[in-house]
Amino acid sequence: MFNFFLPRKTKAVLSESELIQASLHRNRIYAQDTLSARDLETIKEMEDRYPDLLTRRDVEGLEKLNKEVMRLGNKLFPPSPWDGWRENVEVFVVAAIMALSIRTFFLQPFQIPTGSMEPTLFGIEPLLSTEMPPNIFQQAYDFVIKGRSYSRIVTQHGGTVVKMTPGTYTIWFDYTDVHLVDTQGNDETDRIWIRPTDVRGKLHIVEGMEFKPGDVLANYVTQTGDKVLVDKVTYNFRLPRRGEVFIFTTAGIAGLDHERGPDQEGSQDFIKRCVGLAGDRIEVKPPFLYVNDKPAEGSPAFAKEFNQTYNYPGYCLIDFSECTGVTRDPTRNTYPFDPFDKGNAQSYYVPTDCYWAMGDNSPNSMDSRFWGGVPRQNLIGRGYFVFWPFTSRWGWIK
Repeated sequence: MFNFFLPRKTKAVLSESELIQASLHRNRIYAQDTLSARDLETIKEMEDRYPDLLTRRDVEGLEKLNKEVMRLGNKLFPPSPWDGWRENVEVFVVAAIMALSIRTFFLQPFQIPTGSMEPTLFGIEPLLSTEMPPNIFQQAYDFVIKGRSYSRIVTQHGGTVVKMTPGTYTIWFDYTDVHLVDTQGNDETDRIWIRPTDVRGKLHIVEGMEFKPGDVLANYVTQTGDKVLVDKVTYNFRLPRRGEVFIFTTAGIAGLDHERGPDQEGSQDFIKRCVGLAGDRIEVKPPFLYVNDKPAEGSPAFAKEFNQTYNYPGYCLIDFSECTGVTRDPTRNTYPFDPFDKGNAQSYYVPTDCYWAMGDNSPNSMDSRFWGGVPRQNLIGRGYFVFWPFTSRWGWIK
């Protein structure tokens, strides 16, 4: 109790003895199936001598017992050149099991794939650039802190773009291999680290384009999608609430098999905001969102949408006449279609045991307005925390 006031040697012997006692006990448990009954009895007898000696702080007795234990230990448990490796492997296996358990039952990392939740959460966003990439130190800083990377790809032989092949490196990175063939039949493959839809839609590279040797195939800046932690525990104890950001799997949702949206490429999990519960009537009346004839509540994002502030675009109508699994009741039609027509409205009804999911970037979100409610069994968890990059969005998800 008052070890602080003991002589240095006494404290050292007491500490060493406690470690040897614990090691002796552990080795007896590990090897009890291989040791003889006599050896086990000898070890147990030594273990039983420690408590009394430690209580009395009998330094001489402890030193004598420690020497006996060490002699016995060297006889029964001779050191092996693989002991260090074995301990490292044990530590690694335990750490791996803990990591898998955390990912399976508690927290799961998730990368935002698209811009459907902007400006709350940012997806992978490639932007064309006319400038040369900065020096390597600035690039390293921008990537580590801001999640921003720079790419400039120059053709070697040039030629005509004949096809683009998608690919994935680990669970985080998508890429597109652009294949070119010149007039002599020489092949060239250039890898662009974004998805084919963005290569076509944002870098404006399509099949049939021609490039000369040394031409710039692509010069762009990529904003890496936010990486978030998904809370997989909460929904085991309560149901989602209006306004929460949640993640769900798309498996088995009617309408998603044939209505391919930008969120679906390379991902079977979506992240959206829960705006409605089973039985709710959802009405979009730009830029407002009404739930059961009242303005949506439950998150600060709703007020920003209604006021169209802080880069929130507001909720808009969709020009989609065959909404799968929903009731769509526009009060009037306009031509050409205006998604922010304040005199128009569209209504939907949330099915039983389902939730209504919408993106904060309403004009650019493939969500429940197109394919209906999210069944309860499809829920994965609640959007919890943005852990990278270290921008203004870092922190709790609201």
